[in-house]
Amino acid sequence: MNGLEAVAAYTRAGGPVMIPLIVVSLLMWQMVVMKSLWLFRVRRHPLRIADAPARMAGRDRAPEAGPEGSRTAVLAYFLEHRTGDPETDRILWEVAVRRQISRLDRYLPAIRVLGAVAPLLGLLGTVSGMVETFQVIGFQGTGNSQALASGIQEALITTQTGLLIAIPGLFAGQVLTQKVREIEGELMVFHRAVDQWLTAPRDRLPMHGKQNGKGGTGC
Repeated sequence: MNGLEAVAAYTRAGGPVMIPLIVVSLLMWQMVVMKSLWLFRVRRHPLRIADAPARMAGRDRAPEAGPEGSRTAVLAYFLEHRTGDPETDRILWEVAVRRQISRLDRYLPAIRVLGAVAPLLGLLGTVSGMVETFQVIGFQGTGNSQALASGIQEALITTQTGLLIAIPGLFAGQVLTQKVREIEGELMVFHRAVDQWLTAPRDRLPMHGKQNGKGGTGC
């Protein structure tokens, strides 16, 4: 029996509950992989806080929007929608940061939910297998060992599968959550630093791309 045949036999022995367990596993690990790759891209090219003033004042090229650099994405969104009004721009900056934090948190709740659902589905399979076992005992007594083994096997396999899905899934979800919290902490430091610039006199933060007569950029 090769590997595929062994997996197919294992799945059949687990009964119908194995189907939703497989679906949960595929969905969860798809999101884990997608989130891991996205976080890797986000941390590849971080924008230094010291470079933000030049970007804000328009003396450096505007950052490109995209997943590469959480700070860069926030600054790109802000510069794209900036109005020049100090109060409005402070609100817009807050919106840009909260928007990026929401993107950072994406998929994490779903990963945790699927990781918690897997053992519950395994428990459902356990109950189903035990019900089948008791039905066999009720109709045929304890003489049919093969039928009894089938129900017990279903109960144990679904429990095992649910735990095999949940334990690494919840661990991966916790690791991703920790990485996200680290990025969010760095982003909030960046947020406070730029917010100080936004509260500075307006001539320190001229509008990007609008030149005044002295060679600077105007509001």
